[in-house]
Amino acid sequence: MNNAGVFLESGPDFEGDKASALSVPPKIVQKVFETNTLAPLRLCQALVPLMNAQGCIVNVSSGMGSLHDMGGSWPGYRISKAGLNALTRILAAELSATGIRVNAVCPGWVRTSMGGKNATRSVEEGADTIVWAACLPADGQTGGFFRDRKAVPW
Repeated sequence: MNNAGVFLESGPDFEGDKASALSVPPKIVQKVFETNTLAPLRLCQALVPLMNAQGCIVNVSSGMGSLHDMGGSWPGYRISKAGLNALTRILAAELSATGIRVNAVCPGWVRTSMGGKNATRSVEEGADTIVWAACLPADGQTGGFFRDRKAVPW
């Protein structure tokens, strides 16, 4: 389960247009990408050889990383989650001849320290599809992007 995630383009320093791709400091984008995309890559590189060609990799992504619905603002977060989605597809293709399934999940806006108290979903609601994807059978879906146990557009 790759559930590393930071959203550094929020708070008082990023009000108004400061979270715009035209004004956000590239160092912030780099820090977000390091955590949200490269850390899961590194973890997969370390653990896949130990998985004995079986099991599930679940990348916790976000609808904000979907190119289908891509909007403006928060480029670090959006780019990093789009990169995680691409990593999901790459790993699923590379591991297709094994028993390892690789999927991405959007848990929605969850009441956590990152999501905040106004988020619309409980931790249990956010975790439901993550657990479901982690428990897929050996012949289950791979290379998918899911929310509420249903496929969503990349």
